[in-house]
Amino acid sequence: MSIKSGLEIVRLHHEYRTKVNELEEAVSKLGGYGYTQAVLEEQLHKLRAELTVLEDTRFQALEPIVVVTSSLGGSAKEVPGH
Repeated sequence: MSIKSGLEIVRLHHEYRTKVNELEEAVSKLGGYGYTQAVLEEQLHKLRAELTVLEDTRFQALEPIVVVTSSLGGSAKEVPGH
């Protein structure tokens, strides 16, 4: 599992939106070039899917973990949300 900070998620979201906007502009300008337009539309589809995954995962709770307070026989605690 990859954990990202809030700042990193916001940065990634901004980068994805910028790339999506650039590809949307390029696709609209290449109306007569079928192959090139199809390649760009495929890339646009992939970026939108990745952006959706990023948006869907950023608010999911993490599985609880067990933290052992001491190696010498201390008690274990469950820490929710980590």
